[in-house]
Amino acid sequence: MPSAGNRGFGSRREDRETVLGILYAAETQGRENLEVLNEQPVKPESYVYELIEGIASKQEEIDLLIENNAEEWRLERMPVVDRAVMRLAVLELINFPETSIATVINEAVELVGEYSTENSKRFVNGLLSEIADQVRL
Repeated sequence: MPSAGNRGFGSRREDRETVLGILYAAETQGRENLEVLNEQPVKPESYVYELIEGIASKQEEIDLLIENNAEEWRLERMPVVDRAVMRLAVLELINFPETSIATVINEAVELVGEYSTENSKRFVNGLLSEIADQVRL
């Protein structure tokens, strides 16, 4: 694993994993994302801050997109990891057009594949594809 100072290949993936950990910790502890971010023992990369702050400022819009596209699934019924990964991915789709749709979806699917269930991969892939069609015209 690269050191914190090495911003070479794979660094965005590490940033996304950091964001996932922060979102998961905040939700399971009933705390604010920014509060958990600011308590990190090692200062995360600036992209982590951009993602966490973006999610905090647009969470209502993000959650509405997820819920409106998740047929018969309310947000609170989804696994915490899946919710966190989808919030991250939807923010990237909205705020970071320089990151391709394929990259955003692939990273999200890999994260839920690693940290959630096998069924989550297909669910997240389909849901993010639908959302991408709506937010990236």
